Amino acid sequence: MAVYEHPLNEKTRLFMRLSYLIKRFNFHLENPTPENCQAAIVVLLELYNLSSRLDVKNAALHVLDVQTQAVRMAEGVEGIDKGKVARILEKLEEKSKRLYSFRGQLGQHLKSHNFLNIIKQRSSIAGGVNDLDVPLFNHWLNLPEEQRAKDLLNWARPYKVAFEAVELLMDLIYQGIQSTEEVAPGGFYQATLSHEIDYQIISIGLEESSEIYPEISAGKQRFSIRFVDASNLEEKGKQIVEDVAFTLKLYSF
Repeated sequence: MAVYEHPLNEKTRLFMRLSYLIKRFNFHLENPTPENCQAAIVVLLELYNLSSRLDVKNAALHVLDVQTQAVRMAEGVEGIDKGKVARILEKLEEKSKRLYSFRGQLGQHLKSHNFLNIIKQRSSIAGGVNDLDVPLFNHWLNLPEEQRAKDLLNWARPYKVAFEAVELLMDLIYQGIQSTEEVAPGGFYQATLSHEIDYQIISIGLEESSEIYPEISAGKQRFSIRFVDASNLEEKGKQIVEDVAFTLKLYSF
């Protein structure tokens, strides 16, 4: 099944972007060839750009604190699994403590990094990051794989700590699921969102063979889905007129 997810607030959108980038970084680092190491640096610079524009650390800390308070309030609810609550609290507090241990914004440790600043400047030029124009880059690529991998892990360490916190929060979100089978008459669907539930993500599931994709528009109280033809990638797709069966999942804390 092809799954399309849409965050319902900017914090969740930020967390999903961070998660996407770290998973790409980890993929390239699994096999630290020169080519994969270059790709990992490109992702690292994307992480730096993300954290320089948006305060990832404080956004994560805020949500961690909110969820810690919510879990503590649930401790007194009759019939709740207190062992599970205690484990969740321990994880939330541990991730908060690790994030608090980093002073300033994420990426601050890279601002004056000579090597990465050279790569960053050259990356704005098409084909600018290469072993011909940047001798220092050539030197680094010729280091042993173990050294390159160690360097990349050190440079990405604060982001990976933030990623661990974000992954915990995302896991809590994905545990709060409402799943239904729906039909969009004439390729269009709309529904309201309960103000009593803290929804975070809308997920649309379609058959992998479907030559359509959803365009999702959402606010705090309602959302709509327009299913668009994707059979010709060279042209702008149009909304289809047939009914569309799909799986709708709403995730919440």
